[in-house]
This record gives sequence, C-alpha cells and structure tokens, in this order.
Amino acid sequence: MGGFKLGKMTLRSLFSKPATVQYPFEKREPYPAMRGHVVNDIDECILCGLCTRACPVQALAVNRKEGTWTINPYRCIQCGYCIRECPRDSLSMGLTPPEASAHVEAIVMHKEMDEAPAPAKGAAKAAAGERAIKAERGTGAPARPKVKLTTEQEARVAAARAAKEAKKKAEAEAAAASAGDGAAAAGDAAE
Repeated sequence: MGGFKLGKMTLRSLFSKPATVQYPFEKREPYPAMRGHVVNDIDECILCGLCTRACPVQALAVNRKEGTWTINPYRCIQCGYCIRECPRDSLSMGLTPPEASAHVEAIVMHKEMDEAPAPAKGAAKAAAGERAIKAERGTGAPARPKVKLTTEQEARVAAARAAKEAKKKAEAEAAAASAGDGAAAAGDAAE
C-alpha cells in the first residue's frame, strides 16, 4: 500500500516543476509584504525620538543635540513599529541587503540641526495666551483647563479624598501612639 503512494509521488515530481530553486544562480522575487532593513531619509527626519520609544529591542538611538540617528541592524527584528510611529514618514523598509563586513557596528546618520528649532505655527499664540493667564493669576504655574466632571466622577473624587484624609489621620495616630509607647518605655528604663 505504501509503495503505491511512493510511486505516485515520484512520478508526480518527475513531471512537475521543482518546488525549490538553485539559490546562488536563481533568486526568487520577494513577496510584496516582505520586510527588510530599516532605511532612514535623514533629510526628512526631525529626530523626534518616537521611533526609539516604539522599538521593542532598543535597536534605535536618537540624539537630537548631536543630530545623530543610529540603528544597530544586528539587534533590529524588522517588526516595523518604528516605521508606523514616524510622524514624517522618513523611515521605510528596503529589501537591499546590507554590505558584508567583518565588523559588527551600528549605522550612524548625521543631520545638521539649527541651534534653536523653529516654533510651530500656533506655538507663538499658545505661549502668549499662557503668559496672559499667568499674569491674571499672578503665579508662574501653567494654565490647566477645567474639566466638567460627571456626578459619578465627583463622587469618586470625594471618596478618594476622604480615604486619603482617613489614612493620614490613622498614620498620625499610629505615630503618636508609638512615640507615646517609646516615651513610656524610656521612662520605665530610667527608674
């Protein structure tokens, strides 16, 4: 019974296309969704560091002061999280293999940075508004907008405040009691 299955499989493989390719001489086309090495267009990059925070293996490092973006390609797992997080779409994945080298080292890209970054379009208005609110209050504290709470949220806040006060009161009583016990013990030892 097994001989028939083996013969059938052998005859099928004789007359069909092979499933494998002879790799060094023939190369397969990559799949469309295939991931490759992370490539950064440093001219588009603003060195914000979101890619660094998104990387689960800390393969990326951004130093805004020095204007450097660094990737350790041997630590990178090609998950693509950094590419999804990039706000300027300066990161992409390429299918080009890295150059062969005897030394394992990180790839460092440099970008010339201005001394002071240009403010965003609405930043001047926001800063002026904050200064006006600080002047009204007479404090240096930043303005926090008031949020309207629901009755359920207000009840939770009140309960949390009451619990916090009760805990403080209990801790103070325990500290006073232990101080009183310590003073009484010291008085007994003196006699």
